Amino acid sequence: MNKTGLVLVAFLLVLFGCKDPYDIPLRPSDQSSLVVDGFLNSGQGSTTITLSRVLNIKSPVGFKPEMNARVFVEGTDNSSYILTERSNGQYTINQLPLVNTYQYRLRITTTNGKEYRSDYVTVKKTPVIDSISWKKQDEGIRITANAHDQTDNTRYYRWEYEETWEIHSFYTAVYKWVSGITIIRMPSGESTFRCWKDQKSTGILVGSTAQLQSDIVSEGPLIDIPIGSEKIGVRYSILVKQYALTKEAYQFFQLMKKNTESLGTIFDAQPSELSGNMHCLSDSKELVIGFVTASSVEEKRMFITRSEVGGTFSLGCESISILNDPDTIKEWIPGRLPYDAEYGTGGNISRYLVSDHICVDCKSRGGLLLKPSFW
Repeated sequence: MNKTGLVLVAFLLVLFGCKDPYDIPLRPSDQSSLVVDGFLNSGQGSTTITLSRVLNIKSPVGFKPEMNARVFVEGTDNSSYILTERSNGQYTINQLPLVNTYQYRLRITTTNGKEYRSDYVTVKKTPVIDSISWKKQDEGIRITANAHDQTDNTRYYRWEYEETWEIHSFYTAVYKWVSGITIIRMPSGESTFRCWKDQKSTGILVGSTAQLQSDIVSEGPLIDIPIGSEKIGVRYSILVKQYALTKEAYQFFQLMKKNTESLGTIFDAQPSELSGNMHCLSDSKELVIGFVTASSVEEKRMFITRSEVGGTFSLGCESISILNDPDTIKEWIPGRLPYDAEYGTGGNISRYLVSDHICVDCKSRGGLLLKPSFW
């Protein structure tokens, strides 16, 4: 395997993980390759380009943000647009006024004086998403995308998605632990029963209709969710984003997908060499990882409820009744949280009902209390 192949393996191992450890003999220069991630948005909305450097694959971080670079988008019409660094190597412009009759490229100058440029790329108009659908399978549900281009000019597609789902605590907390041995009634507006979680796609989702007579995507697979998953325990939403690709971009992403899926052990097929459209003008031998594309983006959202799917999500929660005395409370809290109380004679609290954090406080399961605007 040549230098490019070795660096690619390191990059993919850091990005997607590997089942078994395998030390790859990378030279120091290979471990600082520039990684360019993002696309030029010709539609409504911002464009964000993320720049980073590949670190040693044994590093727990994996990537180091490339800070203080100068990033421009240049057109064959002599236009030029500067992207402003926001944070952690992310460079953004609120709106790119790209014109489909011209081509555009990305130009980067880093703090060490090196200059990088992409090839000029064609601006693609992305067709709308016709629908997002799902089907029940033996072990869960499969979500798919449907689209078409009446002009037959797209042929190559890429998708990303953002998932959001509602979660509920097993117990509704009427009481909360404050500090020491203090337990108080849950103040109004501080309920920890209902939260929302979200997650973005990490895999490479591409599709092609080049071998078909018509440019129609029918049930392009996006994600499989098993029955009993927390995601469909209450209510689930997916926002799908669709991008049109050139043939060259599709081949790049398809090869990357193949390489990442084949990584497992050293006995698997070795990854193919991956060549993007980013180049270092200061050093032609330096590897740059990334493929810049330009297109509009189309979005569509879908909701699924538990009643539609069936099945249940279980946390395996157990309630424990403890005495209302300082020593017992110290023993059980904060290891567990109170959620309700039992009253004795005289209307005084004789015992508290406690359970694990994940059963009482939805935030402990990674949820946020803020309801999404689209919910």
